[in-house]
Amino acid sequence: MIEAHDLFLGEWPRAIDDRYRLSLPPEWVEPLARGSEGCTLAKERPGCLSLWNTAQWQGWLDAGVELMKSKIRSGRLDRRTESVQLFGRLLSTRHRTVPIAGRGRIAIPDAFREFLGVEPGGNVLIVGAAVCVEIWRPESWSQHIGEQMPGFRQLFDQLTE
Repeated sequence: MIEAHDLFLGEWPRAIDDRYRLSLPPEWVEPLARGSEGCTLAKERPGCLSLWNTAQWQGWLDAGVELMKSKIRSGRLDRRTESVQLFGRLLSTRHRTVPIAGRGRIAIPDAFREFLGVEPGGNVLIVGAAVCVEIWRPESWSQHIGEQMPGFRQLFDQLTE
């Protein structure tokens, strides 16, 4: 699990090389890889991928899937078949474990490249999202942060009261 002192904060520009690799900030490699050889890469929204500590991700995922299974077994989701199918489809394609190589580099797998929308030689922003690390296509980041920044003060006050 990510500890309070492991909050991921900051923003770094990076370039994706011709093999779709990028380097993570050195101080984030150990918390992301703690307990494994890599981390979990997840699709968040078009133009954004996230990186999670695999043990943390797997704990969250296992708990949620077990709850879903118990609801299916008990019949509580019998009338929500389409939602259960959608959940399964999204879960099946949402994440993958990726190794963290020397110099803190990760390679973005094929299925995630199109979702991110950045070509080799293109730029991305590596952004700390407190509990995970995000990889953003710059245009998507600018739009997202522009929409969210006006509510920062209220969010800060809510989370710190």
